[in-house]
Amino acid sequence: MSHGVRGVAWCICILLVVGVTAGVIAQQATTSDADLVRQGPLALAAAHGEKPRYGGKFLSAGNEVLPHFDMHQTSFAGIYTATAPVYNCLVRTSPYDPQALDVVPELAHAWEFSDGGKTITFHLHQGVKWHDGEAFSSADVTYTIERILNPPQGMTSVRGPVFKALIERVEAPDPTTVVVYGQGPSSMLLSLFANGWNMIIPKHIAEKDPVNALKTQVIGTGPFRLKEPPTTTLVKYERNPDYFIKGLPYLDEIEMHLITDPQALAAAILSKRVFWNDAFPHPNLDGDMAQSMVKQNANLVHAKVPALGIAHFSMQTEKPPFDDLRVRQALSEAMRREAFAELGKQTGVVGTGNYPLGPWAMPKAMREQLIGYGPDMPKRIAHGKALLAAYEKEKGKIDWSKLKLQCSTNIPVTCENAQIIQQLLKKLNVNIELEPMLVAQHRGNEVSGDYLLSTLLAGFDFDDPIDTFGQLYMSKGGRWYQRHSVPELDKLFEQQKFITDPAARKEVVWEMDKMAMNQAAFLILHWVDLHHIRWNFVKGWTATPNPRSTNPRLDYVWLNLPELPHSP
Repeated sequence: MSHGVRGVAWCICILLVVGVTAGVIAQQATTSDADLVRQGPLALAAAHGEKPRYGGKFLSAGNEVLPHFDMHQTSFAGIYTATAPVYNCLVRTSPYDPQALDVVPELAHAWEFSDGGKTITFHLHQGVKWHDGEAFSSADVTYTIERILNPPQGMTSVRGPVFKALIERVEAPDPTTVVVYGQGPSSMLLSLFANGWNMIIPKHIAEKDPVNALKTQVIGTGPFRLKEPPTTTLVKYERNPDYFIKGLPYLDEIEMHLITDPQALAAAILSKRVFWNDAFPHPNLDGDMAQSMVKQNANLVHAKVPALGIAHFSMQTEKPPFDDLRVRQALSEAMRREAFAELGKQTGVVGTGNYPLGPWAMPKAMREQLIGYGPDMPKRIAHGKALLAAYEKEKGKIDWSKLKLQCSTNIPVTCENAQIIQQLLKKLNVNIELEPMLVAQHRGNEVSGDYLLSTLLAGFDFDDPIDTFGQLYMSKGGRWYQRHSVPELDKLFEQQKFITDPAARKEVVWEMDKMAMNQAAFLILHWVDLHHIRWNFVKGWTATPNPRSTNPRLDYVWLNLPELPHSP
């Protein structure tokens, strides 16, 4: 079976499942859209009821300050949004799939599985050029994968642990062929390369300075290229006239205006100074604001998606008192998770370390047996107080006034969540202060461990424990901010990776989930909803539960304005 059909069928078994027979429907759509992409973008658009227009300048928005441009070294949505139009992945998700599951060609025009699903062979497009005129080849692909797998000293590879969990090695037998050998027959192996963050980078640029070269240079194979050097407030792109996919992109230009203040962003959309809030739906636009904007102008389209993203409360376990399980569990018992949707502006769903609306979700009855999830709040508070009393009897009284909770001022929902945490902890007679700061410093502190308590947000690439647990809970994972190793959990993680029976794998996954939640070092407050606002003339783009899909590429986006033609 070729072209990844078998791999996609595997993928659908574990990724986000919505509605009955979703796996069958998604597999059919994948095959259809993959074939249509090979026929050309207009064929794909027509199959989805669109007749795109060509040209025009798209006025986009970004929500975050850009500290650098190397997407492999970050999880900042702003960096991804600013670089996605310039690059390509080996494969991608269909721009018309609302679940971001359908895998279609991009730099690879075809692929096939072998060795029982352990190996993928990708066949690359010929004649592809980097924006500086250099030829693209399989050497760029192998360099990219190796850099993510085994980053050079001084580089943090955020998605490296997930790559290591799945990939044994990669080879390039010739300039147009790449062979990826998996650790086992994983349903995520193909999807890994359809994730928007895993863009293919230019070897001839990066190898000159593997840690720093791409922090300041943005040279890709993608549909758009930088028009001029970016600034702290504006990034300008222009159509790549030599793009290897004929008929794309539809737009002539993109201007991305960086607007970090939510009210200023709303005003810019309402006045049509920008056409939407971002290609990467951002929590700065909350549900209240989105609904208010739609009421003010009926030509605005509001999309709400239950995202593969969390609001979290992390404790730095290398530092007392959070090196003690009793203290961590006490704080978790006080976290009434429902309060964050009830009292804050951000809606969401209560869940554990697995997406609560997907196939790996822990049953509610099982979840309610965990620390911090029981339905009896008075009982939980009493338990929390008893845990703290036992700790203080043994180790001395905790001076809570010296323990601060960090939040991000330019992601206001995080400081709103911090205030809710602050109030909930008072039930334990725990009084902490907040320490607001910019998100760049805040995330940097989480990465370096320079904090005691932190609340922020995190998004994921796949609804699969290899991604969520590989990043959050595996020792030295990509977002192992709590710095707490649990050897038994690490063993379970390795055990479940290549179990092919979903029911058998689920049993191991739930044990892993129980362990992580009861260790209470990295608390899931809730899985968040994301809201998106766009003008109704913006076409060819879909909000999905996975904002990290390849939709921020913007190559299929077009403007339904009568002055624009239907042909290039």
